[in-house]
Amino acid sequence: MAYPEHVKGVLRSTALDPNPFIHDNILGALMGSPQEAIDHYKSDNGNIDHIQTTHIRQHTTGSSLVSLDKRLFQTLKRSVEQAISPPPAGSEWTKIPDLYGFFEHHVTLAIAETLLGSAIVENYPGIISDLWIHIEYTDHFFMGLPRFMIPKAYAARDRLLENIRIWSTKSQSLRQQNAVDTQWDAVAGSALLQEREKLYGDMPGHDEHGRAAQTLGLLYGGTSLTVPITFWYFFETVRNHTLHDRVLTEINTHSLPESSSYDFMKLTARPLLRSMHAETTRYYSSNLSVREVVAPEYALDAKYTIKKGTTVFIPNKYAGQFTAAWAQAKPQAVTKPLDTFWAERFMVSDQDGKRERFSDVGFSGNWTSFGGGEHK
Repeated sequence: MAYPEHVKGVLRSTALDPNPFIHDNILGALMGSPQEAIDHYKSDNGNIDHIQTTHIRQHTTGSSLVSLDKRLFQTLKRSVEQAISPPPAGSEWTKIPDLYGFFEHHVTLAIAETLLGSAIVENYPGIISDLWIHIEYTDHFFMGLPRFMIPKAYAARDRLLENIRIWSTKSQSLRQQNAVDTQWDAVAGSALLQEREKLYGDMPGHDEHGRAAQTLGLLYGGTSLTVPITFWYFFETVRNHTLHDRVLTEINTHSLPESSSYDFMKLTARPLLRSMHAETTRYYSSNLSVREVVAPEYALDAKYTIKKGTTVFIPNKYAGQFTAAWAQAKPQAVTKPLDTFWAERFMVSDQDGKRERFSDVGFSGNWTSFGGGEHK
């Protein structure tokens, strides 16, 4: 078991870098990025990674995030309503899969359409099933298994990349003609993806093949953790009557009847909903944070050192349930055992006890549910 001080040291030290694993294993082995593109990432000393992160943050904060939220909600709402609406008289009901399968389909569709536009989803209806085949074979790609050993996974990725290349070429052509809605376009997708296509299109090694691998990476990143966490968030809400009533009250309080929508910025700032999201990722996600030692050696503590080239894996599942460390960091956080779901685990009260707020202060090194990249 890695102790919190080990985790904090690894995540903060410049002697360890997430990018070698991202370049070779994620973009290369998993996303099928061309070698020329990977060589460009490596030769740029991390500058491309910084530019990419800055660009994504511009589109996932403030008014840009509000725009994406609204598009995602409306797409999800339309998709679900179509699926559960009563059939015409005399026809059979549409078969709905198990509840998790229902969430997986509709949330993935909403994310894909919000990011890439509706045309690719309509022209390539297999995008959802192929994406989840790809996601579920992640560890097999990381192990470098050849095509003949996992033909189903390679075939799904081939179809994903081929259709994204077609989408990329169409998007590029329309943008060059100034024939797109720059906020969101049915063919070219969101402003995030339109600008991202141009950003990468100007780099060496990023023809339609290099851009397609990058887009697949973004689509993977936007769904692989979001979809299961969305399901378990919902599941924990509806299985507890008291929690269900509290969540519904929060939602109804921030509804916008005039637009049949909600004030998402205020909702996501509510302490209970923030705590529930943090607890859901802590309890249900099994993601890894990965770093590679790039210095001659790294001192984990006074007893152990790690040599250059060693890959360090930090599993959220174990760190998130290491009771001794959590109890030391914040005793009230283990009022209920870490091997159970507790919606209020990340909530604290002000000194007068009248106001509750969300807080993850003190959990550094214990809570790494935010993902495996360089930035939270």
